[in-house]
Amino acid sequence: MQMCPTRVFASGTAFIEKCLAPVLLLLIFPILVAGCSATGSEPEVEAPAAPTGLEATSQNGAIGLSWDAVGEADTYRVYRGTSSGVEASGSPLETGISPAGYTDETAENGTTYYYVVTAAAEEEGKSAESNPSGEVEKTPFADPPDRP
Repeated sequence: MQMCPTRVFASGTAFIEKCLAPVLLLLIFPILVAGCSATGSEPEVEAPAAPTGLEATSQNGAIGLSWDAVGEADTYRVYRGTSSGVEASGSPLETGISPAGYTDETAENGTTYYYVVTAAAEEEGKSAESNPSGEVEKTPFADPPDRP
């Protein structure tokens, strides 16, 4: 059996030189491991469900959007295109929307726009985005036509 050499200091305390490092490692290692997930990274944020019930309303130089709120969502993102098949992978028209509604005041009268909305969850500086909602189509007019 190997003995650990000691040093005695003037204060009368002893220091175990060669045995202290392995003991500290045994004490600290479980704490370090417990702070990491199995892959060695922090847990991911779970994406919320996709918004449903997206509706659009024509206005003078604007399009009003509304949708059903998603319980797990912290904010929403609106995506717009001028042709069907809007991709929710590019730059959103607007982000950080808190209520379940938005008015696109950059829409030009007479131009048809297509919209989708995604929900986002945020936690500790990370975020996750849902799949997009169903797509809606609207055209703003200075004087919207009567609808039946």
